Amino acid sequence: MATASTLTATEVIERVLAARESEHEAAVQQLELTLEWARLHPCTEGEAPAEWGDGHLFDESISALAGPGAPWVSEFAPVELAAALRIPFDSGRQLLGDALELKHRLPRLWDHVRAGRVPVWKARTIARETHDLTLEAADYADRMISATPERIDQVNAAALVDQARLHFDPDRAADDEARALAQRGVWVKPGRAPATTDVLMTLDTPDAELLDQSITRIAHDLRELGDPDPLHVRRARTAGILADPQHALDLMSGREDAGATHGRGGHTHLFVHLTPDDLVADRAGDTGAATIEKVGAATTDLLSRWLARFAETGGVIRVRPVLDLDQTWSVDQHDPPEAMRDQVILRDAHCVFPGCRRDSRHCDLDHITEYLPTDDGGPPGQTTPSNLAPLCRTHHRVKTFTSWHYKRLDHGSYTWTSPTGHQYNVTPSSRLPPRRT
Repeated sequence: MATASTLTATEVIERVLAARESEHEAAVQQLELTLEWARLHPCTEGEAPAEWGDGHLFDESISALAGPGAPWVSEFAPVELAAALRIPFDSGRQLLGDALELKHRLPRLWDHVRAGRVPVWKARTIARETHDLTLEAADYADRMISATPERIDQVNAAALVDQARLHFDPDRAADDEARALAQRGVWVKPGRAPATTDVLMTLDTPDAELLDQSITRIAHDLRELGDPDPLHVRRARTAGILADPQHALDLMSGREDAGATHGRGGHTHLFVHLTPDDLVADRAGDTGAATIEKVGAATTDLLSRWLARFAETGGVIRVRPVLDLDQTWSVDQHDPPEAMRDQVILRDAHCVFPGCRRDSRHCDLDHITEYLPTDDGGPPGQTTPSNLAPLCRTHHRVKTFTSWHYKRLDHGSYTWTSPTGHQYNVTPSSRLPPRRT
């Protein structure tokens, strides 16, 4: 075989095309095996099906993984499939739903995929648009989308799906508009660097237009007041100004002191981890490092500036004692005390099921060896850090109601055994920053 340094330009392109074809074949095979997995795990009478959300827990209506006409699969069918692929549980549900949607409700598109005319990722994207259509509407959308497979990348699949929905179920289309309005919201997420945060907003279209106009106006006013930053930075700063209504009103009314800093209300929670070395470095004028949960690493200089701003608004800073993650202690009760819970969620930052990345602060603490009340003959000391592990609610139920089981090894990793006998090793990550050497 020729090495990379001896390949001609033609050979490189030929190998790229061959690799692309192999990648497509592997992706199709994964979908076909997913369908086979679904066939092996049908939802039997009286059993809860796999579905989106947790309707079976809260007595809500069930939202199936795929639309009408596709078979239902058993509740825990996605679990081992996701574990084997090392993907989150929700991704496993999505893979099953997409495969079932393509096979049973979009057969023309599925044929194009198997023939190599449509990439798998494109077909799966379309399948997610159609899963809420009636079977008749899905067939219409399938015919429209699949009519010209060579141009499917240029087809606006979402628009065609909306057209099918409106044509076959106008009442549903109206309900979808109402549902979209009901799902308006503002979400704050960590940015690419700790110094910034991403804000995602879904608004009424008229409200979005008005917000854009207000941001544009205030960004212009900031320039008139001498702000030299480029427009996109001034627009970002404007969003912060809008968090202080009086400041925004002063700017928009033309008050001379409108550029002054205003105090802001509200509160926030940041979990910050610092080592003594970092604090010493900061006090000595060097740069220390702090680890901020869900944000990332930040310099102690940036943290100091944030805390100063926080203190100006009357915020409360809570200092927690340092915990020894290797401390061994126990209590004779089912629920661990706060300090023990903190110890476990600092030790294991995520749900310890294979492939799951759910934050342990939002997980249940599971007794690895099932807890037996002392009144029923249970031994003392069952609730101890070595017998506790964070599991998200879904995987806690998997461990409780299926034959999945696991153990924690002496070095802190976990070994899970599935109903098929396959084993999966999980090495959790700690929340604490690494020690300087």
